[in-house]
Order: sequence, then structure tokens, then C-alpha cells
Amino acid sequence: MTLWEKNVETGWVGFFRDLRRLRKLERELSDQASILHQDKMMSLGRLSASVVHEINNPLFGVLNYVRLMIRILDRGVPDPEHIEKFQRYLNLVENETERCSNIISSLLTFSRKSEPAFGQVDIKTLLNKCILLSQHKLELSNIRLVSKIDDNLPLINGDSNQLQQCIINLVFNAMDAMPDGGTLTLACMHIKEEKKLAVRVEDTGIGIKKEDLSQIFEPFFTTKKEGYGVGLGLSTVFGIIEHHKGTVTVNSEPGNTAFMLHLPA
Repeated sequence: MTLWEKNVETGWVGFFRDLRRLRKLERELSDQASILHQDKMMSLGRLSASVVHEINNPLFGVLNYVRLMIRILDRGVPDPEHIEKFQRYLNLVENETERCSNIISSLLTFSRKSEPAFGQVDIKTLLNKCILLSQHKLELSNIRLVSKIDDNLPLINGDSNQLQQCIINLVFNAMDAMPDGGTLTLACMHIKEEKKLAVRVEDTGIGIKKEDLSQIFEPFFTTKKEGYGVGLGLSTVFGIIEHHKGTVTVNSEPGNTAFMLHLPA
């Protein structure tokens, strides 16, 4: 045995780590993903009912124009007057078909269950998609939409699907607050000095009671009647915007409620 071997103490070294906190965090993340998806599916159900009518109207028009052209062609070779009408009919058919395609595409994108994917987001395009999906429901509810979205808005870093879910939730809440109709304002502006984008969803509805304002972002808190909501919408909005390093604020009184989202530009 060498001198080195005589002077070295041998033994075992053990490391112990408490994984309970890690497992708890994993469960919380899993629960959050589940809540996000559950809320999205509820919003999707409400959107789908409206989109069915939104798509049905242009398709009915397309079908009528196509049948009309078929009847004219059955009579023989069309004259120049009918050919001119055909050009107008085909332009209308193209526009209405493209409109249906855009609605379906937006709905499919919204419905996908996907992992958060951050990237550059054009907020103006995103807001216009939200308007496209909810416009028919607004009309049925006798709600006038006022759009005040600035041009040349900077891009933001975020998950477009989650941000769209936030806006849809706020638009639905605004509609629910105006059962007899009203005005919904969707606005977006660039606050250059703060390097932020401000998105505002404002309604002329019944307002939120002062005693409820401090609780509206809590999961499962709702002021709606049973069967009309489970209180996930605003808590989802808060969680998503916080994840995007932004803030959510609300001001409310009878006749005016405004939700403001601030996102880093």
C-alpha cells in the first residue's frame, strides 16, 4: 500500500433533494394548461354558434348566384349582357368564398391545442381576426362595434393564440354586460415613451360592482347566473398577460367599463 493510499479516507457521499416543491410546480403548470384549454373550449363553443350563421349567409348567396348562372347557361350561349352580369356574380362569389375561408381559418387556428409558442405578433392583424370571429354575434346582440386601432403599430413578442383568447374573452364579457345592446370599442395605440402597446376593450354595459372589482381575476369567481359561466375567463386573461410580462387594469361604473392591456412593444 502506498503512502497516498494510507492517508486517504474512503467512504460514501450522499446527496438528498426534496422534490416535493418541484412536483408541486409541475402540477400547477399542468393545472394552468388545463384551465387555459377548458376556457378556450368554452369560448370556442360560443364562437361556433355564431360562426355557423356567419358562414351560412354568404354560402346561401354563393349558391343562389351559381344556380342563376347555371339557368342562364341552360338557355344557350349567353349574350354580352349576361356575360357582364356573370363577371359581377363571380366577383361576389369570390369575395364571399374568401370571407368564409378566412372565418374558418381563424376559427381553426383558435381551436388548436398547442404549446405556448412565442414569436413576433402583429397586434393589428390579431385584433382584426377577433373582430371577424365575433362580428356576427355583435350584430345579433344589437351591439355597435367601434374600432380605433392605430396604423403602423410595432410588433410584440408573444403567443398569438393565447393573446387572441384574451381579446375574445374580453369581447364576450362586454357583450354579456350589454343584454339590451350598446357600443363596444376595441382600441389599440402605441405608447412610445413607455415602449408599450395599450389594448382597450370598452363597453357601455351595466358595469361591475365596486365590491366585486378586487375579485374578478380570481379563478371561478363569477357574477353571472348559473349556467352562464364558471369564472375562468378573466383569470385566464390575467394569467396570459402576466406571462407576457404585461399588465391588466379595469375601470368600471354603470354605463362604462374599460379593460386595458399593456404589453411590451
